[in-house]
Amino acid sequence: MNIHRWRKLEGSDPSTYEMIQKIQTLQRRLISKTEEVVSKEMSIQEKEKLYIDLKQILARQPGPEVAEQLQIYQQSLKDKTKQMKAMSSELNMCEAQNSEYRYEIETLVRELHDAKNKYYMQKRKERNLKERERHMTGGMIPPLISSQRQESVNRFTGGGFNLKQAQKA
Repeated sequence: MNIHRWRKLEGSDPSTYEMIQKIQTLQRRLISKTEEVVSKEMSIQEKEKLYIDLKQILARQPGPEVAEQLQIYQQSLKDKTKQMKAMSSELNMCEAQNSEYRYEIETLVRELHDAKNKYYMQKRKERNLKERERHMTGGMIPPLISSQRQESVNRFTGGGFNLKQAQKA
């Protein structure tokens, strides 16, 4: 059966003609469905690729254990901040006390310096007074020379040894 597709077969067997028309319509439907399947397969492949990418991104995201650890870190940070504030206030208190002590030391040093000056001034006055008395009495002040000491008194050093040489007989 050699049937040309572009011609209608009117006078021949109508069932064959109808069959050929059905085959042609079925072939068109098959081609269109095949195209649909191909396009759907392509969209499925794209969506699978997107799914894999999202799955990988999700795998990189932190899980609930990281959130718990973050809470622990935040709590320890709060505790350390509180401790640091307490230590800072304690440091300020110690610095204030230190400055008080320095002021007190400076005051005591000044008082000591003043007392020394008064003492040395008093000594100078006494020495000047003695010198005036000596000049007034004629300049005779008995000298304190070691030869005038009493020779009968034994002198000892720190070890208890006699400084006077014993005469050998």
